[in-house]
Amino acid sequence: MRADRVRSERVLTFELVSQYFYMPITQAARELNVGLTVLKKKCRELGIPRWPHRKLKNLQTLINDVEVLQEAGKANDGEQLRAMVEMLEQERRLLEQRPYVELEEKTKRLRQACFKASYKKRRLLVLEPGEASKYY
Repeated sequence: MRADRVRSERVLTFELVSQYFYMPITQAARELNVGLTVLKKKCRELGIPRWPHRKLKNLQTLINDVEVLQEAGKANDGEQLRAMVEMLEQERRLLEQRPYVELEEKTKRLRQACFKASYKKRRLLVLEPGEASKYY
């Protein structure tokens, strides 16, 4: 019977769960030694409607992309890039504390611009030199 079974359940607090935000929820559940459904229910109780792994991973990738741009010196204004990196890191820290917060509109536009630039770069590598001029 289920009522007879004794479970050694670890108390899940926000501080404990937030340490695992950088991994997928299934892996976090495995690491915490709880079931996926139990973790999801506890997250909802703690005010975490969605697991923030992908959002945080995306922000970290965006920070890395901007830092690469900064190091490459492709942008004329290095100060502006440093400010952007600081803004993204601040947003990442905010997401770690409050995972229910939406990304700022500025961050969404930057993410879209970086994705578009990398897509065009990949596309140009695939196309032959003569074909690329037709499309861009």
